[in-house]
Amino acid sequence: MGTTVGTGTSTLRPFKISIPDSQLSSLHQKLALASFPDEVSYDGDDTAAAAQKWGMGAPLDDIKRLTNHWKHSFDWRKAERELNEALPQFVACVPVAGFGELDVHFVYQRGETKGKERAAIPLLFVHGWPGSFIEVKKILPLLTQVNKDEDDLPVFDVVAPSLPNFGFSEGSSKKGFGLAQYAEAMNAVMAALGYSEYVVQGGDWGSFIGRAMATLYPAHVKAIHLNFIPVPPPYPWKHPLLFLQTLLTLPFSATERAKIGVLRAYLDDESGYAKQQDTRPQTLGYALHDSPVGLLAWVYEKLQAWSDSYAWTDDEILQWVSIYAFSRAGPAASLRIYYESTHPVAPHEGGNKISRDQTVLDSLPPSVKIAAAHFPKEIIQAPSAWVQAAGNVVRETTFDRGGHFAAWEVPALLAQDVKAFMSKAGEAYGAVSGRDGY
Repeated sequence: MGTTVGTGTSTLRPFKISIPDSQLSSLHQKLALASFPDEVSYDGDDTAAAAQKWGMGAPLDDIKRLTNHWKHSFDWRKAERELNEALPQFVACVPVAGFGELDVHFVYQRGETKGKERAAIPLLFVHGWPGSFIEVKKILPLLTQVNKDEDDLPVFDVVAPSLPNFGFSEGSSKKGFGLAQYAEAMNAVMAALGYSEYVVQGGDWGSFIGRAMATLYPAHVKAIHLNFIPVPPPYPWKHPLLFLQTLLTLPFSATERAKIGVLRAYLDDESGYAKQQDTRPQTLGYALHDSPVGLLAWVYEKLQAWSDSYAWTDDEILQWVSIYAFSRAGPAASLRIYYESTHPVAPHEGGNKISRDQTVLDSLPPSVKIAAAHFPKEIIQAPSAWVQAAGNVVRETTFDRGGHFAAWEVPALLAQDVKAFMSKAGEAYGAVSGRDGY
């Protein structure tokens, strides 16, 4: 039995997370049988040794501790209840050309309003890997509730899906489900809720999907706010004026050189996971599907390495990893977006095709206003002039703290920037018609 929610007339199904006891039992059995490799020993003081250990991946002591906690102490049922209480969840069945209809799970919270002078702006919050819909948990109240000190700032109707093949959305094992199809599914969710215009907020894959959506659906996507914005150097055949400007302004400032250094460090030392997932996701998928310890190590390393000294608790880590372990399509399915985005195939039955490189190389339609939020521990960074080539970049904000998981690490900073971008004094004011006419 469905219930009508949102601003449209679509009938959507309320959703509560409820993992079968059999899956919990299977997980605990596998954890009980887990064995561990050894690791290289390091000399020197504790700080130096710890740094060296991370250089080869997740340290053995950490993985043993987390595995033991997962096996004996972590209470998934408690985590499940907390997520269900904090996050209003639904499922919508949406069409994707060539792939039939898919069940898409999403968090949906309508913003509070104060009479007709305040409206709720529709905002699609798109996660990435190794994240999930859980990334909206901390920022959701900041975007949807009225703060008495922010009368001049908007509130939002927030929609935070599990991407297909992630979390509690249905997966697709049919070849060709790439960025265009993720974009189509996300636009279909917003249409099901009755939103014909909206803003997209995204990091990681949310950035690529948001940019694909702006390219394919500029009549609906009026503004995008990105906290991860990979861009290429200004190639002379693509951006000749920017290429000349870059030559004229060389050498870069110390700040801009540091950004290029971050990019080089990522390509040299941090991108091995992406190359594997870009090229052979199925092979890796066996380990992530069958071994909870393998899945834990694969995700945990990125949570630690990509955050800005964030004090992850063991329960937080295991909640994030458990969502992958219990995901509807299985953890291996989440890797396919890497391969499909770098190996796009001909469209199915009138569908679209768009590659990851295309989302990065092509400027977005000028009608789409772009905001870029730069956090110091983001894994890919670029000089501001290169970022400007992404399209109609009307706002750039640089923060002094925060990493790849900004919505989780520094939710107040990210929320404030999104609000300022869409506020009456902001660069994208009026770009999106809010509920009740903000």
